[in-house]
Amino acid sequence: MKQHVKMTTLLNNGQKIPLIGLGTYPLKGNSAETIVYEALKKGYRLIDTAAMYENEEEVGRAIRRAISEGVPREEMTVVTKIWKTDMGFSKTLRAFAKSYEALKLDMIDVVLIHWPDVAREKNIATWKALEEIYYSGKVRAIGVSNFSPEQLIDLLKMADIKPVLNQYSCYPGQSQEQLRVFCEKENIRSMAYSPIHQGGILSDQDIQQLAEKYQKTPAQIALRWNIQRGVIPIPKTASSNRLEENFAVFDFELTDKEMALLLAKG
Repeated sequence: MKQHVKMTTLLNNGQKIPLIGLGTYPLKGNSAETIVYEALKKGYRLIDTAAMYENEEEVGRAIRRAISEGVPREEMTVVTKIWKTDMGFSKTLRAFAKSYEALKLDMIDVVLIHWPDVAREKNIATWKALEEIYYSGKVRAIGVSNFSPEQLIDLLKMADIKPVLNQYSCYPGQSQEQLRVFCEKENIRSMAYSPIHQGGILSDQDIQQLAEKYQKTPAQIALRWNIQRGVIPIPKTASSNRLEENFAVFDFELTDKEMALLLAKG
């Protein structure tokens, strides 16, 4: 697995980010710490957490443990998020301070707004707080999650710093192609949570046929599809075997026709 550590792409600020990562919701306690540590030892370098997941402390411990055993911190991208109830300028600053203390890392690589608020003004105020945090030197990049093109347009009008990421649910059957294309045009990288729809796509006949053709699992087909679209999938698992399976998606490539077939699912 470790041969794929260098499989990265660039964010719009020049920061490298791996092409696949590990999502950690709803893992908590020892299971969260164990799987994050194991993932890092197996070659994963992108770890996604959030204040709402209530596992930042465990994720931080796993990261520090892996670092102490020789996993290079500079290869890692650690993502966390500001939850809905913590939005607004002052509340965002306080929420980030809590996340920073929980993770106990000198630097957090990316901080996202977890969900947009219905009030445009609150989104802007939250973003301005993230910009201040960025200027403080405690984060390398800032972005958003679950933002629509319209919400991104509003944000971009007022932002001094462009978001590097928009994280949203994306899998065959919910391609979010319009959003992906918009983000690509704006040089905002898309990241997909639930990239196998919590297993919901695994019984799809077309995906199963492709899995048979490439001697891969249906989950690997779905992950590869997102990667080829320029979308970074962050599948969650608590299984060591699934960690390896999800990572083994760089030794085959779907054809344009096969990509279109899966895109047509919606």
